[in-house]
Amino acid sequence: MKVWFTADTHFGHANIIKYCQRPHLNAEEKRLAASDARGKWRVSEETVRRHDEELLDAINSRVDRGDLLWVVGDFCMGGRQEAGHYRGLIRCRDVRLVWGNHDRRSNGAVFQEAIEQGMIRVGDQQIWLCHYPCRSWNKRFHGAWHFYGHVHGRLQAEDKANPSWLVKDVGVDACEYRPWSFEELREYVSPRLDVFYALKQAADRGEDVELA
Repeated sequence: MKVWFTADTHFGHANIIKYCQRPHLNAEEKRLAASDARGKWRVSEETVRRHDEELLDAINSRVDRGDLLWVVGDFCMGGRQEAGHYRGLIRCRDVRLVWGNHDRRSNGAVFQEAIEQGMIRVGDQQIWLCHYPCRSWNKRFHGAWHFYGHVHGRLQAEDKANPSWLVKDVGVDACEYRPWSFEELREYVSPRLDVFYALKQAADRGEDVELA
């Protein structure tokens, strides 16, 4: 069994497609978005369908039925009926949700589990899941990773500039519009570990370093 992570799929959410200028826009919509992504123009129903179908295909072509998929917030637009519809189109049997600001509480019933935030373990690795990006989290000092969403890739430069941070935006806008496996995320985090543990050793020696 593999463990996968994604966030901010926003199935059925036309405005997110244009606000984030996702690649599913047609040529005219891309032109409009380039000049005014938050203008009053509307994304077509065809574009919303294409967006949803391509994100679902990206999940189903990678995540097997017996795997575990964590959605770190903002699964879809709408209530339980819409959430159930999209959940039913994902072949993975074990899909779990971290509550995002666009997720209605009634939608939790369509998932195997729904949590506010919390620590999970994959193998020996502890991972703090929260829809919102944290700059300090439970057991950060002890090497716990942190996966988040919500910001649609806007903190990638900040994360890159701080190589000791064991963090990753797992939202589709920051992850090639597809889920990432734990193995891929471990490969992403691995180069940061030497920097993190060097700072941790300095903190253990009482040196003044920024490592919460």
